Amino acid sequence: MGGIGEIGVLDASRRYYNTPSAIARQLFYFPTECGDYQLSERYDFLDTSPVAKRESHRNFMLLYNDAGGMEIFNDGRRALLDAGQIALIDCRKSHRYKALRPSRMIFLHFDGANTGAFFEQIIAAHGGRWTLTVPAGGHVRSDLLRIFDALGHPSAIHPASMTEPQLSQTIYRILCELLLPPRAAGQTLDQDVIARAIQFILDHLFEPIAVGDVAAHVSLSASHFSRLFRSRTGYSPHEYIVLRRIDEAKSLLHTTALSVKEIAFRVGYHSEVNFISSFTAKTGVSPAAFRRSRM
Repeated sequence: MGGIGEIGVLDASRRYYNTPSAIARQLFYFPTECGDYQLSERYDFLDTSPVAKRESHRNFMLLYNDAGGMEIFNDGRRALLDAGQIALIDCRKSHRYKALRPSRMIFLHFDGANTGAFFEQIIAAHGGRWTLTVPAGGHVRSDLLRIFDALGHPSAIHPASMTEPQLSQTIYRILCELLLPPRAAGQTLDQDVIARAIQFILDHLFEPIAVGDVAAHVSLSASHFSRLFRSRTGYSPHEYIVLRRIDEAKSLLHTTALSVKEIAFRVGYHSEVNFISSFTAKTGVSPAAFRRSRM
């Protein structure tokens, strides 16, 4: 055992804790535990261990494999984690991770805000995958190490220290990069496809239009196009169409005397009831209430 006290964790490893304030728990993303572990192949973490029972562990985890290879289990799913990849682990559910060979892992336990929903969106945006290759040119690895350094130097006068809002902003940036990776120079073809798809949607926004129609316009299968569109924009194609129609409906509600039914048909709905339901679900108010709210 090393200084950490876990089998397979070498002496050079470090782990730090953070107890968030009441306001951080209410408003921010907040770290509870982080570590930089050098591992031997003996490392095998089980969720039945005493470490896994700590409050600082029973939340969400980003596990970045900096070197070597690991095997990860989470909620009945298994994945191999190569160097340069990250796993999104819900530690409230069954989990296990082990080193397959000498490895280095950088990990962050955190919670707050809408972490669970963010994890779900990231996984959905990557076709259901919960282990991801960290995008080149991004800040995920360096931001994880910044948080590690900050928790290791809590003094406000140390240059590595961070306030709770700064910690929250750094976690948020990591999540955003995992959801929408920064565009590399080689992605210009994908960008052109999405640009052409969006223009086609806008040109035909108020006509009967299906995802398959847009995919066919850019010569892709509907499934591949949907994955690509979500990965580049953060929306599904269907959601993008609905939101742009609602944007137009908002404008018509505030600038014309058209009835709700007339607006529904003008923005591409075939039913006033469906339009009212969709508008209310996306905005939180009915079209009539939105119209009454204009200044």
